[in-house]
This record gives sequence, C-alpha cells and structure tokens, in this order.
Amino acid sequence: MTKKITIIGGGYAGTMLARELDRHADISLIEPREKWVHNVAMIRALARPELLDEIVMPYDKLLKNGKIVRGRVASIDGNSAILEDGTEIAGDIIIIATGSTYAAPFKMRSDDEAAFLTQTKRVMDQIDKAKNIAIVGAGAVGSELAGELAFARPDKQVTLISADENLFPTYPAKLGRSMQRQLGELGVKVRLGERIKKLKQTDAPFVPTKNKIKLSDGFPIDADLVIPVIGSKPVTGLLQNLADVTFDDQGRAKVDGWLRPTANPDLFVIGDIASTGDTMTIVGLTRQVGWLKKTLKAHLRGKAIADMKPYTPWPKPLILLPLGPDKGASALPFGVTGPFLTSAIKGKKLFIPRYHREFDWKP
Repeated sequence: MTKKITIIGGGYAGTMLARELDRHADISLIEPREKWVHNVAMIRALARPELLDEIVMPYDKLLKNGKIVRGRVASIDGNSAILEDGTEIAGDIIIIATGSTYAAPFKMRSDDEAAFLTQTKRVMDQIDKAKNIAIVGAGAVGSELAGELAFARPDKQVTLISADENLFPTYPAKLGRSMQRQLGELGVKVRLGERIKKLKQTDAPFVPTKNKIKLSDGFPIDADLVIPVIGSKPVTGLLQNLADVTFDDQGRAKVDGWLRPTANPDLFVIGDIASTGDTMTIVGLTRQVGWLKKTLKAHLRGKAIADMKPYTPWPKPLILLPLGPDKGASALPFGVTGPFLTSAIKGKKLFIPRYHREFDWKP
C-alpha cells in the first residue's frame, strides 16, 4: 500500500522534497498561498523590477501525482495535520518545513499575494526615487542587495552599514575581504562597526527625517531611503505547541540524528526551522532535502529509519554571495572562491530557469 506523506510548508525545502518524493508516495503538500515566490531572486528584482513577473509562480503544476492542499495548519495530532478550518489531513509520515520570515519585502509575511506585490512595488518606487540608499545589515541579503543596486542603478549612492567589525565574521576572513573589495569597486560605501542611532522599530524600508541618518559614532550620512535587512526568524509556531520540543538560541528546533524533534518516529522537520548545524541558506537545506529524500525512499521500501545513516551537516558553513551577475564571492567545500564560480553557479541566472522547469511554468 502506498504510504501517505504530509509536508507542511511550500517554501524551498517543502517544494523540493515534495517533488523528489512525488513518484514514491502519496504526497499532500499543505500551503496557504496560491503562488510561490523565489525569494533569492527578489533581491535582484528590487534593482531590476522587470524580474518580478518571472519569480512569482503558481503551485498548481508542481506535482504530477500528489496534491497541493490550500490551507494553514493550526495544530498537529500524532501523524495528522489539523487545518484552521478543522479539516484533518492524515498521513503515515509528517514533515514540517515552515521556513523563516524575513524583513519586508524579501518574503511574504501574510497569505495575501496582492498585498505583497503592492508592497514590493511601493519599495521599488521608493528605490527609483531615492538618490542615497542606506542598507542596515550586512549579512547575505543586505550585501547582495547593495551589490545588485550598485550594479543595476549606478546613479544611486549605496551605503552598507554593519554592527560587525568585519563582513561575514563567521566565515573565513578571505570571504569578507573579497566582498568588501568588490563592493568598493561597485561604488558601495561600507561602514563597519556602526549602528544607526534611533533606528525605527520596523522591518520595512522608510524615508528618514530630513533625509539624513546619524551613525553610532555621530557621523551623519545622507539617506533618502533606509532599508533594514536584519536576519531570518524561524517559523516554529506549530512546534511550540508540541510536547518535548526544545529550541536552540536561534529559535530553531533541536532534532535527533534523523531530523526528528520529538519521540514520534514519523515526524520530521527540515530547512530553516531545524537546528542541524547548517546555515539558514538554500545550500544548507538542499543537503537536508537530499538526505531526507534518500532516507524516506529507503524507509518506504521497508528499511527502518534507525538502521540508516544519520544526517550530518556541511562540515563548514557554505554560502553563495553574488553582487550582480558578474561579481561576488562564495564559501564552498574546497574554500573561498571569487566572481567566476559565484557567477556561474548562482549570480548569472539566480536559479530562475531551474524553478520555471520545476514548477512547469512560463512567465
């Protein structure tokens, strides 16, 4: 008898795993939204608005055999997902892949696609009108956004502000040095070890009073637009209500060697919500998806989960950081690399053709 697998969350991890298992099990992918947003490419779309129509795509052709269930899960009872309207989706295996939230407009914060697109176009309009743009937060999204804006809109003065003394301090120093040098070549001003005084408690772009902001050292800089880009937050509401789940200091659920957060042997978590040692990046979750796909396929053939090799994260943190289509740097398994490989792997096309194929969709 075909096993039923319920996957909660239609982000990167959930959709990848659903597609990989579609021929091997009866898949139900539960997702409240009608369309999927390629968030990685949203960074470039803010600098090149014509991309927006290419990176928001419907779910309806993602699976050939399984089904997409439109709804939001309110709770989990054993191996069943209970939707907000009371509908129960029962399965033999349940996988939670609810991902993370991020500052607007990089990810949808509600289920209202129209409101999200309206907000995104409003930010695009703000960018278009601004001459001096300050980006607060120099992680992957902030640094990539600075590079994309500087490349596509050289008429703008972009300032990247970070509270850290170095770019990407948790990675090899060579990565941060390469990124800082290339950002400088693009004309980006990088201010390290600085904060904005009296920063608004908001995660949305805003126009500062008198078009100026003051840094923590007292230095004022011109800014027609401030874009806060401060970190991901895992979406763990479902797990908060389950007994015995514990969380790390990032709010990610602690798991056993087989990505299970509780004593329930058929409940798995994957992606940004799982405390595996991987970074909250596509590079990290892709490894998890590959392992869980292989493990569950063997389990469906009758092999016990406990008899299989447990998951191991990347031995060191990996990341791909394009700065426009031609520049950037990456931390890969063999070390830090520069523009050529970063562009070839990610920067040139940002995986957009790949997702058009996977969702069987043409803009």
